[in-house]
Amino acid sequence: MMGRINGFAKAAASASLVAGAILATAGPAAAAGPNMSDGAAATGLITLAPVAPASFPGTSPASVLNVNVAGLLTTGVITDTADATAASSTIATVDATLSAVAAVRAAAVTSSCTFDTNTGAVTGTSGITNGRVALVGLANIPLAANAAPNTTVDVTVAGVDLATITLNRQVTAADGTLTVDAIYVQLLNSTQTITIGTSTCNAASVAPVPVLPGMALPIGLGALGLLGLGGVGFVVARRRRTAPAAA
Repeated sequence: MMGRINGFAKAAASASLVAGAILATAGPAAAAGPNMSDGAAATGLITLAPVAPASFPGTSPASVLNVNVAGLLTTGVITDTADATAASSTIATVDATLSAVAAVRAAAVTSSCTFDTNTGAVTGTSGITNGRVALVGLANIPLAANAAPNTTVDVTVAGVDLATITLNRQVTAADGTLTVDAIYVQLLNSTQTITIGTSTCNAASVAPVPVLPGMALPIGLGALGLLGLGGVGFVVARRRRTAPAAA
């Protein structure tokens, strides 16, 4: 009988170690940042904190009726959303000032990102409706409705570089998190920036707890169950070692 108890204890203790490894592997997913979005932001001489930020976990959706920052940006309604696997931003009637003779204008701007739970991939996209750089006394510069990621448009007037505009700006962090900016404007040698339509998705937000190759868990016995089983095994083994010898 004692031999059987010892065998059970050893098996349970091994299961506990395996469960610990599983939970350790799952740790980064639990620590992952939220999916989130915001309609507009700016840094530099004129600053604008992220407008209508939405996040998951957190608060979503979020919206404002308009933005009006003199000399920088005006918009119509902004609506931002975020959930466990996606985020999006929608901005109506955009007018961003580049200089006294130039502005970025669009009827609507959108961005979105999605985490595919089947493939583990994060993808993003953006869209611009009737977008253009409006120039006083010169022809407008059209902005692509569905630009390829990181498409740049340089705005030069009379030999002066006014701005660099990045459409569908996509940046992937080391942990796989993808940030999509529908329109990203750099002014004054990049000392002033304007960001319109930002969506961020984390590659690990809803990642499942992995199971080690070749390991089949009994029905109803998950990682926490294995830890409990390991605890029982430890107690049984300890009691067996400390039991007094038979007379």
